[in-house]
Amino acid sequence: MKRSQALDVMRGLAILMVLWWHYQPEKPAISDFLIYPTRLFWSGVDMFFVLSGFLIAGILLQNVDKKNYFSVFYIRRGARILPLYLALCFIFYLLLRFDPESFYKTYKNHLPFWSYLTFAQNFFYAARQRFADPWMDVTWSLAVEEQFYIFLSLLIYTTRKKYLYIVAVILILLAPVLRSYSDYMTSYILPFHRVDSLMFGLLLALAWRSDDIKEFLKKHTAVFKWTCFIFFIGAAYLTYLQKPCGDAFTHSWLALFYSNVLLLALFSDPIARWSIFKNRILEWFGLRSYGIYLLHKPIQLVFLFLSRWLKINLNPWAMIAIMVIALCMISEITYRFIEKPFWDLGHKFKYVDS
Repeated sequence: MKRSQALDVMRGLAILMVLWWHYQPEKPAISDFLIYPTRLFWSGVDMFFVLSGFLIAGILLQNVDKKNYFSVFYIRRGARILPLYLALCFIFYLLLRFDPESFYKTYKNHLPFWSYLTFAQNFFYAARQRFADPWMDVTWSLAVEEQFYIFLSLLIYTTRKKYLYIVAVILILLAPVLRSYSDYMTSYILPFHRVDSLMFGLLLALAWRSDDIKEFLKKHTAVFKWTCFIFFIGAAYLTYLQKPCGDAFTHSWLALFYSNVLLLALFSDPIARWSIFKNRILEWFGLRSYGIYLLHKPIQLVFLFLSRWLKINLNPWAMIAIMVIALCMISEITYRFIEKPFWDLGHKFKYVDS
């Protein structure tokens, strides 16, 4: 699929939400005025899931009739995901081998290393009822997406398009039911407990490939602006209630909200000058969002270790500024010299007609 600036802007918004959630200073360095409006910023991952569902489903629907459907899809996904991820795993392995206790005190509770190599870490976290390995813990969402890629590629290959709508709706309804009968950790990080966000993406991808539905949606773009406002008010109320991640209803509401935002992004005016979906800064963050997501916790841990080792006591906001600058610089390097070269290499493999 062609790159979309509007969708890159959505990625930028999502990654900035995640960054704020993990980088915000503790009290008293931060006031309640800044904390309370951002209590749902953990849901940047939900926005990523909706986007991923839409984009991956679109790729699979477009190429399901190709004779090398599976091989090219997995090669391209591997080229996109694995190089930087395996580099992170390798550094983590070295940390475990060379005196990790001095680096981070929870190393003794780390998961089996093979769980990260097989993208099974989310099941291990759920079984242990807590996150382990701060260097790697954000990769639970990557594991969910990899599991989703396998499931969705098989689903689209074996299911007629008209039945995909039914399957998507069933799974969307199933997810909050599973969450309501599960503990917090299981509800938050297991694939079928989070499948509603991904399935909303699939529904949008199906709609986008139907000329009639697409034209209908385009004619009613103004309606989606109002429904987006309604979903935003609902999200604000959930923020006021301080709903935690893993809540049965909250993820479904946010999935609807972010799906609505995605529709507005898809139909955004390409020549509009002041649309948020034309923001170059957010686009920059969106293009590098994968590297930023994988690296932001390791960089945070390195700076915390250095500050303790060197006995430097910086103002929390100064520390955040330094970490963000370092993160942006390193993410730019990994984007140019790891992500994009392998990404281009993966796209040398072409789908071939049956």
